[in-house]
Amino acid sequence: MKDDLRRWTEYHEAYGHDYLLVNDAIWTVYQRMIVPDGPACRDFTVSSCQQRTLLSHFKKAALLRYTDGCQAECDNPPWYAVTCDRFLDLADCSANTRSKIRRGLKKCEVAMVDAEYIARHGYDVFMAAYAKYTGVALPTVSNAEWAQRALISKNFPDLRHYWAALIDGRLVAYSANTIYGTTEASYSEVKLHPDFLKAYPSYALFFKMNEYYLRDQAFQYVNDGFRSIKHETNIQDFLMEKFGFRRMPTNLYVRYRPWVKAALMLPGFAKRWLGSRVSRYAALCALDDARVHS
Repeated sequence: MKDDLRRWTEYHEAYGHDYLLVNDAIWTVYQRMIVPDGPACRDFTVSSCQQRTLLSHFKKAALLRYTDGCQAECDNPPWYAVTCDRFLDLADCSANTRSKIRRGLKKCEVAMVDAEYIARHGYDVFMAAYAKYTGVALPTVSNAEWAQRALISKNFPDLRHYWAALIDGRLVAYSANTIYGTTEASYSEVKLHPDFLKAYPSYALFFKMNEYYLRDQAFQYVNDGFRSIKHETNIQDFLMEKFGFRRMPTNLYVRYRPWVKAALMLPGFAKRWLGSRVSRYAALCALDDARVHS
């Protein structure tokens, strides 16, 4: 545990992230939410005193969000991580999926690559993927800035893996994976160039990554993240339908700043009106609906 914390503190310091160690976990800010850094199966429960400490430290954050580990499976859980703990070989897949995996593997070369390769070749895929997202502003980061940040992770090959799908030597898709020992491989950033989707790079990429982590390296599970409440892509539904991912229920706990709590207390018609016009407010309402209400 101490060695893991040391490596992760080094990682966050290298990126210049503000972080805080609370209850043997690293906490950072993601999209104005204070969140723990660690596998989805871990219980990150913090006391009221610890919650106040976190909110006091991260003054610009709008809320604190955490989960309490794996819960009993149920239909339609309000909050969950989309995970897979069993590799589906070709024989285990549907005929349609099997065909697309084979076509993807035939057209694409899939391999783990280093941070330097992604820094040199990943920017175009990153920008092209974002350009196709609905309701998402295009990032303003330059190629040089993006590459510089990607290169930081070259000193942390135990914490960050990169996978690439290439067609005739050109990068058409990549995945940046966050690694928590052999407990979880989190597919934390998957980008697909929209001009090459008909070559099925997503099928080839997920098949080879699952094969490596679940079959060859015996990870406990792979994870595509918590429930999507912004719906920028349908990748979670895709993984559940094609690759055997499923919803791993976990309880969601949220503590708001007073002004955020007040915004959520608007009358129903006002919340619906505002949510239809402001996507972030709609996402906040979805988050509030999914949390444990005490």
